Amino acid sequence: MDGPSAKKSTSFETLVIQNINNVNDLKAKLNEIIAAGKNYEFDVSSCLKSLLKSKDESIVLLSVQAVSEVAKCEDKRETYAQKEIIEPILSILTKELCIAKFELTKQCLRALGNLCCDCDVSRKIMLENNGVQILNNLLTNTLKVTEFDEIQILICKTLLNYAIGGQEFSDSLDKCGVVENCKNVLIAELKKDDMNDDLVSTVLLILSVINDNAPEFLYSDEINVAVLKVLKETTNVELSELCLEHLHSQVREHDTVKTLLAKEGGAQLVCVRLNHLLQRHEAGELSADDSQVEGIVKQACYLVILILTGDEAMPILYKDGVGEVYLTMVKWLDSPNHHLLGTALLAIGNFARQDDYCIQMMNDKIFDKLLDIFEVYHNLSIKQNSGETIPLEKSTLNQIQHASLSAIRNLSVPVANKRVSAVQGRAAPLLIKCLPNVDDHHVAYKLLAALRMLVDGQEGVARLVSSNKAALGAISRWGSAGEHAGAAGEAPRLLAWTVRHVASERHGDMLQVEGCILNLVNMLIAPHSVMQNEAILALTLLAIEILNYKHTDEYEKNFITHLIESEIGKHLSVLIETNCAKMPVEVAENLLAFLDVTSKCETILRDYNKTKVHNGLQKLVDTRKDFSEELRTCAFDIIKKISEGSE
Repeated sequence: MDGPSAKKSTSFETLVIQNINNVNDLKAKLNEIIAAGKNYEFDVSSCLKSLLKSKDESIVLLSVQAVSEVAKCEDKRETYAQKEIIEPILSILTKELCIAKFELTKQCLRALGNLCCDCDVSRKIMLENNGVQILNNLLTNTLKVTEFDEIQILICKTLLNYAIGGQEFSDSLDKCGVVENCKNVLIAELKKDDMNDDLVSTVLLILSVINDNAPEFLYSDEINVAVLKVLKETTNVELSELCLEHLHSQVREHDTVKTLLAKEGGAQLVCVRLNHLLQRHEAGELSADDSQVEGIVKQACYLVILILTGDEAMPILYKDGVGEVYLTMVKWLDSPNHHLLGTALLAIGNFARQDDYCIQMMNDKIFDKLLDIFEVYHNLSIKQNSGETIPLEKSTLNQIQHASLSAIRNLSVPVANKRVSAVQGRAAPLLIKCLPNVDDHHVAYKLLAALRMLVDGQEGVARLVSSNKAALGAISRWGSAGEHAGAAGEAPRLLAWTVRHVASERHGDMLQVEGCILNLVNMLIAPHSVMQNEAILALTLLAIEILNYKHTDEYEKNFITHLIESEIGKHLSVLIETNCAKMPVEVAENLLAFLDVTSKCETILRDYNKTKVHNGLQKLVDTRKDFSEELRTCAFDIIKKISEGSE
């Protein structure tokens, strides 16, 4: 019924209950409410508030149970979210725990759990009436007696429903000692022959909620080790997932946990469990579906990588090249499973952050293995782009290429490895050949970065880059892809490093490929002084070669045309204006050297004059008191030359 009729009906029901004098009739009525549960249509909260104070324990029990059942209904829950209902229930739970009170305790916890489900009103009443402390004290008592496992679960589920409300509520759990008791529950379960998966899952969810509300929260080593042990002991997929989520959250925020897990064998345990999980999945022994298994695999793989990023964890796991985790990663380089292969590549890339590891891995032919992997997946990507059916998604092909190139790049950092790679003669030609066919900006970014490392100090490699028009075209194209910052930043750097490492007579192709000079000019206004300096040096070397020691008029004409079309004067003015106070002295010296060389060309000099480069230079000199007299004199000479350039 609607409107007044419904209100009358509720009032009448309340009146009926209030006028029941016979205990058995009252019990029958309460059982009727319990049976109807969330479908019970009347608001009898005022009656139940009164009955909760009854001296008849059986009436109290049924009243609590009635609250529990009716509170299952989301629409009715807030009606019963009252201090006069919650406080008496909490009061009951302060009494000594005993078998005789088992059912009453159980129903009280069910009532509180249901009342706190998606209901901040109930949660606030709990918070304001010491509810968390009462429940935690009760949880402490249950840990002393084995008969109260069910009570433990109900306490934890009630606390979970309470904590989900937000940080205000989850913070109170730690303040009241719930986190410490969560540790005690886990330790107690680990001592049993069979863990109670429901209880352990609930405890892990409580820890997860606390961490979600406060991502920086650091659990004690004892808790994190206990979770690790649960992961080791359980065969339950859902429980394994919760353990991984917990460890992942902790490792993501705290390097100390990375070190802890490395010392406690956590990374190797995850690797072992991953292998077992995949074997069981392939054998059809898991009830979990493919998407759930894949989610766990991804999470576990990411956890291993996160642990490896710890500066203290990495040497523990590498262990001079014989660490279990390191050897597992090397083995996974041959895995047909792309998740394991991708993890291995990222792991090798992380191990390759240290030079002595890089040199050892180069000697162990890991570099060659990485090149093999990249080549295979790059060729698959080309086939897929040409219309062939490949049993892998494009994102997976790109991910493997990206990860392999990242590891190749890192292994190429040590000078010794650059030399070995150049002598072997495979890496640079392969990457140069593949570059024009790369269409993913993440892959391009790492390929360009890897080539830049291989070019460093190796003129032969730089010559290969500078003489390959297709590769230069690709570099130029990525350098102009402003929407992809990684590739767009690496491309001009590769060009600049190539110019620096190639003999002057080898720059012809670079001048003929559209966009190469434009890339270098644009890099003048890069946000980092290192990149600005690289651009200045490369342009200076080109200018010296072509303007001072010109081979043909065509070279000079092309170079000047490219500079003017790239708006060299405008870029120099912006560079100077935006970096007056912070430009390093060595960058200023190189800039003046470039201006000195190029201002000998009348066409360029007119462009400098038109774009007010001399005004910017004057401001630079006036601003900087740390310039030597020689540098200042050089600057004044250039200022004078440019200012007279239009005369």
